[in-house]
Amino acid sequence: MNAQALFLSRYEPLLNYVKKTWERLDAAQIRNQHPGLNSIAWNLWHIARVEDVGVNRFVADHRQVFDEEGWAGKLGLDFRNQGTGQTADEARAVTTRLDLEALRAYMTAVSNRTRAVVSQVETHTLDSTLEPARIHQVLFEEGFAHPNGAWLEQAYTGWKRGKCLVHFSLTHSYQHVGEIGVLASLQGADAFGL
Repeated sequence: MNAQALFLSRYEPLLNYVKKTWERLDAAQIRNQHPGLNSIAWNLWHIARVEDVGVNRFVADHRQVFDEEGWAGKLGLDFRNQGTGQTADEARAVTTRLDLEALRAYMTAVSNRTRAVVSQVETHTLDSTLEPARIHQVLFEEGFAHPNGAWLEQAYTGWKRGKCLVHFSLTHSYQHVGEIGVLASLQGADAFGL
């Protein structure tokens, strides 16, 4: 099994969990927000934003999917950051304002791009380390980081592009899919049909 096949063997099940979430939960369940927790809607949006930027800006040096088809307007949001560091009020606003149909379409567009990047990426690219100036540019000039998320710059320093690919499209996403499962269960629902 080559590296691309190995990646997809973990990525496709992740997409299946997300698909089941859309199919098994209604809009009220997806938007429901327990005190002190982010909603399922917020988690789905956050997964997509992180993967879009992480894969396209840090791994492949492409434009974000977000910028190519006016997704901010379609999603109903007026900011670019990915949510880490948001206040509780900001997170609630995301949950309330998100157009869920647009979010599902955006997630599909992001996953299609990730598959394309993985099919074309070369090993030597994955072995290269992110330049500090590049990290700063993506986080602050391009608006990936929330003002309360400045610590991300130090966190990403020294990362190789291969780590970015695995983290931003697998490790990070699985963490939030686990949260989605818990958030659904708090409502008496099974998001994944397990």
